[in-house]
Amino acid sequence: MTSGPGMTGGRGPCAAEAAVVEVRYGVLGLPLRLRLRHHSADAAELTEVFLYVRLADGQVGWAETRGNGEYATHHTARDIAKALACLPPVGHSVWADPAALAAGLATHCPPAAALLDVARRDASARSRGLPLWETLHAPGPASPRTAPGRRHAPLPTHAPIGFGTPEAAAALAVTAAESGFGRVKIRVGGDPGLDRARVAAVRRSVDRVSGSGTVALAADANGGWDVVTARAATEWLAEHGVAWLEQPTPPGDLAAMAAVRATSPVPVWADESVRDAASVHAVADAAAADGVHLKLEKAGTVAALAEAIDAARSRELDVGLGQMDCGRLGCATTAHLAAGLGVEVAELWGCANVAHDVTGGLELHRGAVHLPDATGLGVRVRVDPAELTPVGTALPTPHECHTDRSRTFAP
Repeated sequence: MTSGPGMTGGRGPCAAEAAVVEVRYGVLGLPLRLRLRHHSADAAELTEVFLYVRLADGQVGWAETRGNGEYATHHTARDIAKALACLPPVGHSVWADPAALAAGLATHCPPAAALLDVARRDASARSRGLPLWETLHAPGPASPRTAPGRRHAPLPTHAPIGFGTPEAAAALAVTAAESGFGRVKIRVGGDPGLDRARVAAVRRSVDRVSGSGTVALAADANGGWDVVTARAATEWLAEHGVAWLEQPTPPGDLAAMAAVRATSPVPVWADESVRDAASVHAVADAAAADGVHLKLEKAGTVAALAEAIDAARSRELDVGLGQMDCGRLGCATTAHLAAGLGVEVAELWGCANVAHDVTGGLELHRGAVHLPDATGLGVRVRVDPAELTPVGTALPTPHECHTDRSRTFAP
């Protein structure tokens, strides 16, 4: 497949797309109900970077990305804001091709590129009177599930269970099963004895509520184990019917993950080890995984993400679409990407633990996300663009862009 700003199938810009006339960004803190804890994170709130785009026809678009998820993206909120501050002011000739601008930005700050690409696509889809997912189809006949002009079917997602006690994990699992979730994903990668007890508690709980084996379990170690520990873990994960294990070993060592996969009775998926098509091929070449868990935040643009998905399918790897924990705006983005790019296994509800969000309009029912029956992303963002910082400002020196004039807002 050929990809890039001019690719067909809706993944590039529409030829008649209105010009970008305003772009603003800001950093917001979204407080959590429970601390986010796993092998690589411990946070009481999500630091989210928001981007606003306005087109010449008056349509606007929004995007959101995680700013305190550098364990996965390798970029902080400051990095992202700096990348946006360093963009030329709107009106510069480079803004004649915002897709190419986003692709260039992706070479050094993929999360910032994702913001620009998604916000521009959101506004453009609204201009065309289409939901964003419907603009992402590759050429070819539409399936009944994704036929143009029809509302997309609900998208199943999983319930996340973070670090904690077996009792807490069991309580969360019961709530998930009673709410209709068909898949639960458990954070592991810490103390293997405690992790084993938590997985066992979740399996007993969901089987009791929904029936034996009805709810699928997945586990994500976030690179927390060495080879010996991970190999031993795959045995008891298999005993509890875990469908796959993500990133059992540190992402910089494909040989270690390949060693785990070679003896594992549970399929192994790469997560932190994959970012783009090249890294997908590297994982396949190393025989390190049975599947890949891809994220827009790491790929940078929708076109790059689509390339990575195509690469995985060409290497006969299972494909999952993930997201960082985020607000509903970020969740809406992932849901539209899953719908438009045809990814069946996707994380779509990273906002579950957000106590106070600034976005509304996305619904979860019986373990599935229902895309809004509206144009673009279809959600409502309750942020005043006038309080955000225009891109291309805050350039005090020729050597570094600072974010002193970016603002942090309470929701």
